[in-house]
Amino acid sequence: MKRIHHELRTIGSTATFGLVGVLLSVAACGGESKPPETPAQQRASAAATSETGAPEPGAGSGKPNDGPVAASSSDDVKKGIAALKAGDVNGAKAAFEVAVQKNPKQADAHHYLGLVNDQIGDRTEAEKHYRKALELSPDLEESAVNLGALLVENGKFDEAASLMKKAIAKNPKSAALQVNLGMALSGKGDVDAASKTFEEAIKLEPNNGIHLVTYASHLARNNKKDEAITKLKQAEKTAANDAGVLASVALEYKGLKDFKSCVAVLDKAVSQKDLAELRIYRGTCKLGLKDLPGATTEFKDAVAKEPNNALAHYSLGNALADGGKLTDAISEWETYLKLAPEGPQAKAAEKKIAIAKAKAGGKK
Repeated sequence: MKRIHHELRTIGSTATFGLVGVLLSVAACGGESKPPETPAQQRASAAATSETGAPEPGAGSGKPNDGPVAASSSDDVKKGIAALKAGDVNGAKAAFEVAVQKNPKQADAHHYLGLVNDQIGDRTEAEKHYRKALELSPDLEESAVNLGALLVENGKFDEAASLMKKAIAKNPKSAALQVNLGMALSGKGDVDAASKTFEEAIKLEPNNGIHLVTYASHLARNNKKDEAITKLKQAEKTAANDAGVLASVALEYKGLKDFKSCVAVLDKAVSQKDLAELRIYRGTCKLGLKDLPGATTEFKDAVAKEPNNALAHYSLGNALADGGKLTDAISEWETYLKLAPEGPQAKAAEKKIAIAKAKAGGKK
C-alpha cells in the first residue's frame, strides 16, 4: 500500500524502503517461486532506495507518509522532526509524546506520533494517532494516506475504501489516496473499479513508477499477466535511473516467474546502486533460472559488501548447500543465527544446520 513517506521512514524529501519492504507491502510481489533453496522473500529496504527516496518493491510503498503536514505547531514537534531526520526514532517518539501531552488537540503531533509508532511496528498506536489527527484536522491528507494503508494491511478493505473516498473528496489531486483506494477495492475483489482507480492515480502522477508497479501487482494477482507486464515495462522506463523502483519492478517479475526479466531489470538497478540487497534479489532470480553458480556468486558478493547482512549469509548458505558444500553452508547459517538470532529465518537455519550435520555424519 501507499504511504506518503516514499518508502522509507524519514521526514522530508528523503525516503526509505523498508519496506523492504513494499512494500513487499500489502500487495507483495506476486506468488513466490520455489527454486531449491531460495532466500526468503523480503521487501526492498532503505538501502535500495534511490537518491531521491524511492519506494520499495512490491505493490505500493507500504511506508508511512512522513509529510509534509501543516507547519509544525510547537517546538516539541520541530524537535521530533529533527530527530526523525537524524534517524533517532526513539528521540522523535519521546518529543512527539511530549507535544501531545502538552496539547492533546495538536493534529500534527498526533500524525507524527502515529508515524513513529508505524515505523517501530506498533500498528495499534499508529492507527489511534492517525485517527486522532484526522478527527482534529479532517483535511490532513498524510494521516488519511497512512491510516488507509494500515486498514488495507489489516484486511479492513471496506473501511479503507470509505476513508479514502472521503479523503479524496477533500484532496482530489492526491495520487497517494487514489492508490490506496485502488488497493482497498482490489482487496474487496472489485477488480474493474480498482483498475480504474489506479488509472486515475497514474493520470495524476504519470511519472511515478511505483504507482505503475502497484497497479501491475493488482493486475498480476487477478490473472491479468499480459496487462501487468505492460505496466511493469512502463514503470521500468519511467524509473530508469531509480534503483528502488527498478528493484520493485524486478520483484514483480519474480512473482510472475519471469526470472529472465527479473535479472535484466536488476542488472540496471545494480548499475545504479551496487548493494547487497540487490545482489540477493538478483541471486534469487538466478536460482529461478537454474543458474546456481551465478546465484552463489551473487550471494558471496552480497556477503563481501555487507558482512553483517544476515539474509546474505542465509542465502549463501542455501546456495552452498544446493552445491553440496555442507560444511561451508553450516558456517553461513551459523553466522546468520549470530547476526539475527530472532530473525525470520532463524528456525529454518537451525533446522538446516541439524539436517546438514546429520548428512555430514555429525561433522562439520
